Amino acid sequence: TVNILVGEVTKNRDIVRILFDLTSRDYTTTRHSVNVMALALGYGRHVNFDKHQMKILGLSALLHDVGKVLINAELLKAPRKLTDDEFNEIKKHPTMGFNILGTCKFNNNEIKTTALEHHEKLDGSGYPDQKTDISEFGQIVAIIDCYEALTNDERVYRMAINPLTALEVIRTEIVDAGKFSRNIFKNFAHSLLNLYSPS
Repeated sequence: TVNILVGEVTKNRDIVRILFDLTSRDYTTTRHSVNVMALALGYGRHVNFDKHQMKILGLSALLHDVGKVLINAELLKAPRKLTDDEFNEIKKHPTMGFNILGTCKFNNNEIKTTALEHHEKLDGSGYPDQKTDISEFGQIVAIIDCYEALTNDERVYRMAINPLTALEVIRTEIVDAGKFSRNIFKNFAHSLLNLYSPS
């Protein structure tokens, strides 16, 4: 993880600015992004991604929520359920993230595409574009983003749930409904077993 970050930061100082802006506005989102990156790298290792794929997936996961730097910080920290109008404002962050990352000098479009697609669903019920043709990394980060949000104990508007319950919720309410890839979900669940099992 450190090698990924150091290697990219030396080439692209915009990453430091983006991460600093996000941390200064909403530390919970920063912690979430780091957790999503760690889980994504565990997934990549489980499915035998090569070094280049691991690098792109790690950066895609770390930067998937950067669009939130342009969202009203009060909405991000609101200790209550958001109104429809407020949630519609939050739903702009994938497009904002795509635009922000488009100004960075990455050699791979997957990073900004993942930011745009991480709330899309295979049945077209997601946002911002109701896409059904979603990139592999977009699908991976979408599942991990959902899992991490369910198990994160810093969400002020609801209690975290344990990992097994979170996986069951994702399987029964999202995967079985055709919104997430069953194969990617299975690989993610197995990657968690490898992560938590003693080596």
